Amino acid sequence: MAREPIPGPLVLGNAGELKLVWDFGGRQRLNILHFSGTSSRPVNQSNVDAANVAIRSLFTSSGLAVFTAPSYGFKNVTARDLGSTTNAEYEGAPATIIPGDGTTDALPSQIALVASLKTDKRGRNYRGRAFIPGAEELASDPNGLATPGYVTAVTAFVDGIRTYMAGVNWPLAVVSRAYPADEANGLPAKDADFATVVSVTADNVFDTQRRRKL
Repeated sequence: MAREPIPGPLVLGNAGELKLVWDFGGRQRLNILHFSGTSSRPVNQSNVDAANVAIRSLFTSSGLAVFTAPSYGFKNVTARDLGSTTNAEYEGAPATIIPGDGTTDALPSQIALVASLKTDKRGRNYRGRAFIPGAEELASDPNGLATPGYVTAVTAFVDGIRTYMAGVNWPLAVVSRAYPADEANGLPAKDADFATVVSVTADNVFDTQRRRKL
């Protein structure tokens, strides 16, 4: 049986949590990403607002909006410092919804194209994924695969976030939670840590998230 991480709130110095907030008919869809650098650049309203403006702009400039159904929209980002369980979560302004520019219906709500986050460390705990929602029907080819244009747009959007965050000294990271010692299998205890994201890739196979079905 695989070793399970230590339960409870994640507390990790010099790390932060970034949420991408999507709107689907008044319901939220979230991508939860992480970053480092909070020790030198604080998570405050001004810095989160700046990130929000930049990432909202990327929704359009990456080409992702063109492939996103009009029933979906990108709202904003939120961020918090993970150094304590009591740190506030800041919501980026503006928080108005930017609707998708697609011209056809949305694919089923549990469908997503996955952007893979590759880091500077090896191992399963240091690989991340972002399930991007909202694809319109024209983002899927006759075989049910993502079109090349949609794959390019999803990759450009997530990699654009990586590039922006690195530029403001909040580099994207994949967080690994703490694990207890597993003496039976000779595994020592492991502290929570993170690894910097160095590249973003996506393939043309759609994935699902059942929690988004409704």
